Amino acid sequence: MRIGIDCRLYGTFHRGIGRYIEQLILQLKNRTDNHQYVLFTTAETAAKLSLPLDRFSIVITEVPHYSVREQLVMPGLILREKLAIMHWPHLNVPYWCPVPYIVTIHDLIVYHFPDTRSSNLPSWKYKLKILGYRFVLARAVKKAVKIITVSEFTKRDIVRNLTVDADKIMVTYLGVEKMLLGTDIMRNTPQFEQMLTEKFKITKQYVLYAGSAYPHKNLERLIDAYFLLRGTYNRNWQLVLAGRTDSFYKKLSEYADTTISDPQYRNDIIFTGEVSDTVLDGLYRGAKCFAFPSWYEGFGLPPLEAASRGVPVVCSKVASLPEVMADAAYYCDPEDATSIAHALDVVGGSHALQDELASAGRKRAKLFTWEKTAAQTVDAYNQIMV
Repeated sequence: MRIGIDCRLYGTFHRGIGRYIEQLILQLKNRTDNHQYVLFTTAETAAKLSLPLDRFSIVITEVPHYSVREQLVMPGLILREKLAIMHWPHLNVPYWCPVPYIVTIHDLIVYHFPDTRSSNLPSWKYKLKILGYRFVLARAVKKAVKIITVSEFTKRDIVRNLTVDADKIMVTYLGVEKMLLGTDIMRNTPQFEQMLTEKFKITKQYVLYAGSAYPHKNLERLIDAYFLLRGTYNRNWQLVLAGRTDSFYKKLSEYADTTISDPQYRNDIIFTGEVSDTVLDGLYRGAKCFAFPSWYEGFGLPPLEAASRGVPVVCSKVASLPEVMADAAYYCDPEDATSIAHALDVVGGSHALQDELASAGRKRAKLFTWEKTAAQTVDAYNQIMV
């Protein structure tokens, strides 16, 4: 069967969706099924790919997502390739797709957090964008022959908000990548720790957050909690926030500047900027604990990545997070900075609890693999053609 996959958002530059596409393609490469895969992607991405030519072909597609050209050009490219089905790993499906298609919906954040802080656009433009986003999303799921989503929580969210038949939706959990710096029980070398000190000024035990700084990630509340952790709970730890510097992280840094009155506390809040996967692996391993106070997640990969390395996780008990983390996290109320600070204090102050969470986390993370994600995705492809 000849299957098209939209890979224009391939790679970690495009954050979680990009990683999902990247890992899906890498795992499909390792499989032995008889499908032929046609990847629509940019020349830059194509140059990085090394795929077996008997099963993969690439169509260079310099077409921006969410663009008029996407609506006009993509259908013609798909027709030319004579595909049996098309897989859209994100919701940006053109108004007309000339073949049956599967769409992956990662979350419905736009339904729950249509916040103007999530954009640099003027308020009126952002509202128009949200209306357009909702229209594209509603049509994408209505016309899809199969919908893939990444958690049972998001499946219920789609059914509730988009009135979709639950039988049309297939859940394929995301996976945790293999370690880059060794096994799940290895700690950082002294040389690596020295690099972290020199590069990021990490000189103490630290609480880590990794990911974007979008408003729903609730990082202002985490900074409030850190202030309580230092002042009320007397924990002389640093807070390390790892993520690409953008307007949202700049706003967060400004928030820390205006909110944290003690200069020493402020100096101990470290913004790393974008880091390589190897450095991120080391940041995870070196952390006292991992904090993830998000208000909403469709899946929530960073806590699972931390857990896979034996790092105790403190996260919100909302949305998909309890489903994904189960008993492998210590939960807090994302609405309450005191609850977040208290959870970090309890976990950070108990070796027994840290060991318990580390053990549970390693076991939990082993249940989530990208091999399973790819296998279940191929099952979805096959179901369409039955």
